[in-house]
Amino acid sequence: MAAILENQAADLPASARSRSVRRFFRRPSNIIGLAIIVIIAICGLGAHWIAPYGANATNFSAALKPPSAHHLLGTDSLGRDVLSRIIYGTNSSILASLGAIAAALIGGTIIGLVAGYAKGTVIDEVLMRIIDAVLVLPPLVLAMALAFIFGQGLLNAIIAIAVVFSPQFARVVRSKVLTVRELTFVEAARAAGAGHGRILLRHIFPSVIQPALVLATLSIGNAVIVEASLAYLGLGLQPPNPSWGFMVSSEVNYLSQAPWLIFAPSLAIALSVFSVTVVGQGLQEL
Repeated sequence: MAAILENQAADLPASARSRSVRRFFRRPSNIIGLAIIVIIAICGLGAHWIAPYGANATNFSAALKPPSAHHLLGTDSLGRDVLSRIIYGTNSSILASLGAIAAALIGGTIIGLVAGYAKGTVIDEVLMRIIDAVLVLPPLVLAMALAFIFGQGLLNAIIAIAVVFSPQFARVVRSKVLTVRELTFVEAARAAGAGHGRILLRHIFPSVIQPALVLATLSIGNAVIVEASLAYLGLGLQPPNPSWGFMVSSEVNYLSQAPWLIFAPSLAIALSVFSVTVVGQGLQEL
C-alpha cells in the first residue's frame, strides 16, 4: 500500500511527461544548449584525436601568430596552438566543475536528508546554522579562501568548489524533506514499523532527488565560473597543463597585441556557462 501511494505521489503520468519533453525540445535555445554540451563532451573525451596539435607542443618561431589555416585560433606567446589548448582544457575546466557539483550534490543531499528528517532537533539546528553561515558568504570569495587554505592544485580546487555549493543542495533537499516526511505513504511506512534508514532511503530520497538534480544542472555554470576564477589566480590546475581560466591570466599582457589569446578561452567559458544554464532552466520546467 505504501509503495502504491508513493508512486502516485512521486510519478507524473506518462502523457504529461511526454508533453514536457516535447515542449523542451521545441525551444531553440534548449536545442542550441544541448548541441554545445555535446560538442564540449566530445572535445573532452576525444581531445587526443580531435586537437590538431599537442597541448604543450611549442614552436617559438610561430609565437603570437594570428588565426590562420594552420592555427585556427592563433598561437600563444610560446607558439602553442590555442585551439588545441582549449580542447585539452575542456577536461580540466568542465570535468573539474562536474566533479565539484557531483560532490556537492552528494554531500548536500545527505546533509539535507538528515536535517529535514531530524526537524526541530539539535542535529537540525546545528546543521542549518552551519549552512546559513556558509550561504552568507559570496561563493567566489569563499572558494578563493578555501583554495588558499587547501593549497594549489586541481583536486583542492574541486574540494573548495564542492564545499561552497553543498549548502545550496542541503537547503533545497531539507525543504523538500520537510514536506515529504508528512505525506501519507511515509506515515504508512512508519506505522508498518519501517526503520529511519529505510524510510529515508526507500520512501523520502526518491521524492526529493529531482529538485536536487535540477539544481545541479543550474549550478554547473556557476561552478565553471568559479573554477575559471581560481585557475586565473593560479589556484587550480597548474601549468603547463591547459585550463581556460589560466589561459586568460597567463596571456593577459598580450591583450592589445594578440586579443585572440583572451577572446578564445573566454568564449569557451561563456558558451559552457550559457549551455548548461539554458538546459538547466529547461529541465526545471519539465
